[in-house]
Amino acid sequence: MRKTAIVIAFTVLALAGCKSKQDQLTALSTQFDTLNAQYQKDCLLAPVEVIQRTQAECKAQRDKMNPLGNKIMDLQNDIAASKR
Repeated sequence: MRKTAIVIAFTVLALAGCKSKQDQLTALSTQFDTLNAQYQKDCLLAPVEVIQRTQAECKAQRDKMNPLGNKIMDLQNDIAASKR
């Protein structure tokens, strides 16, 4: 009986700590928006001579953003599929 109570308590605590897909999407979108704003500033809106010098940094920024973008799209598809 005691083991069962411990397992139930652990399960309740674990589930309470889990984020919903919508919460995950919101967090990832905020993260992506922050990275994208910096990318825009550093790699698209900077003067041409600065952009030419910072190609490696811009690629590194894109490499950070791409997986986040993919996760966001996957979560959006999961949320849409669960509403059907």
